[in-house]
Amino acid sequence: MSVGIALVVLAAAVAVGIACACIAVRRRQDREAHRAARLREVVARIEAAVSSIGEVAVSRPAAEERAAATAGGTPPEAGNGLPGRAALLGAVGAQVRVARSNGGRLSAAVVRSADAETAELAVETQAVADVDAYAVGSRAVALVLPGLGRADALGVLARIEARCPSSGKAVELEPGEDAVELVARLLSQGSGAGSGTTGA
Repeated sequence: MSVGIALVVLAAAVAVGIACACIAVRRRQDREAHRAARLREVVARIEAAVSSIGEVAVSRPAAEERAAATAGGTPPEAGNGLPGRAALLGAVGAQVRVARSNGGRLSAAVVRSADAETAELAVETQAVADVDAYAVGSRAVALVLPGLGRADALGVLARIEARCPSSGKAVELEPGEDAVELVARLLSQGSGAGSGTTGA
C-alpha cells in the first residue's frame, strides 16, 4: 500500500470518527434538552398543585370537633345529668391512644333496659364496673372498659344484668380502628365482628 492510499484511509477513518463523535454529542444534547423540558413540566405541575392546595379550606370532621370540645373541660351533659355521646367519644379517643401506646386492650359496652331510666341504669352499672356511664339513649348507657378484652367486658355485662334486668353489647378495639369506628360499632344495632351481646 502506498503512502498516499494510507493517508486517504487514515483521513477517512478520522472523518468517520469525528462524525460519530458529533452524532453522539448531538444525541446527548437532545436527551438533556428533553430531560430539562420534562423537569420544567413536572415543576410547573407541582407548583400548580401547591397553589390549588393553598386554596382549599381544611376543616376537622364533626366527630373530632365534638371530641376536642370535651377535652380539658367539663363534658357536655345529656338531659338526665349524665355525660352524653360526645363525652363518650372523647373518653374512647383518650383510651384508644393509651391502648395503642402501651399495647393494652380496650373494650366498650352498652347496657339497655326496658324498665330502668338512664340515671338508675347508670347507678347500677357504676356499682359493678366503677367507671363513668354515658347516656346514649333514654334507657341506655355506655361504658368504657380499659384493659379488658371482649370476654371480660361480657362478664361485666352479666354482673350488671344480675342486678338490673337489661341487655348489653360489648365490642373490643380492633387493630387499625379509631375511636369513631369503635363507638359506631358499639352503638349499631345487633352484633358484628368482634362484638358480643347478652340478654336479660
